[in-house]
Amino acid sequence: MKEYFLKLWFNTKEYKVFLYLTEYWVSSCSEIWKHLEIPKSTINFIADHLWKRWFIKKSFRWKTGYYEVDIEAFKKLINSEILEKQNILREIIPILEEKNKNIISRPKITFIDWLDNCKKAYLELLKIKWSFYEFWSHEDLEDAFGKDFMDNFIRNRAKNNIFCNAISTKWKYEEILKMNSKTEYRNLSIFPKNSGKIYSSITMYENKVLILNLNKIFSGVIIENREFYETMKTIFNICKSKE
Repeated sequence: MKEYFLKLWFNTKEYKVFLYLTEYWVSSCSEIWKHLEIPKSTINFIADHLWKRWFIKKSFRWKTGYYEVDIEAFKKLINSEILEKQNILREIIPILEEKNKNIISRPKITFIDWLDNCKKAYLELLKIKWSFYEFWSHEDLEDAFGKDFMDNFIRNRAKNNIFCNAISTKWKYEEILKMNSKTEYRNLSIFPKNSGKIYSSITMYENKVLILNLNKIFSGVIIENREFYETMKTIFNICKSKE
């Protein structure tokens, strides 16, 4: 029974006093104190507090306060408080929802470590429906994952009609990859070396951003958040427009 009272408006000591009064009817604080392992001063405070909250009744005999529980009155009080709180909730919930609706969604972040887990994360791109956007270094990807892995990835991506919108800076493989763009279902923009170097891969797909670091260490992160995805895609499109 205790857990039910604690879920209402009682703490542990208030529960003990209330339960005692339920079982022993009308009692003074001295009588309650004799049966409960609670200091008398605390019982005085608890009984008076329960009375002020209308959970128990109080009467006087020869200047001594006596307390009792009226179950029917207690039941009406609880029902009344529940109804009052329900009415308050009906008023405030629409206000809270209105204030909350424009809040940016909290991102879901998944950290990746070790080479095999980086490969698994990259292979998830083969499961998407249409296309993805990628800042990449094919050299870094091939050095880390292996040539066979990347050849198979490109082959399967094209086979599944998953289009790759890519941006890279000019290094080892980019010109060859650009020539094969049509057969490998890719649109590759290449920027000159003096633009800087893009390392590993940053990929935007299905409201997610996959960031891989494959240069000397193998780690990454997947950020699932619509606003972050849209921001990164906008940066990608701005870069594309500067080609």
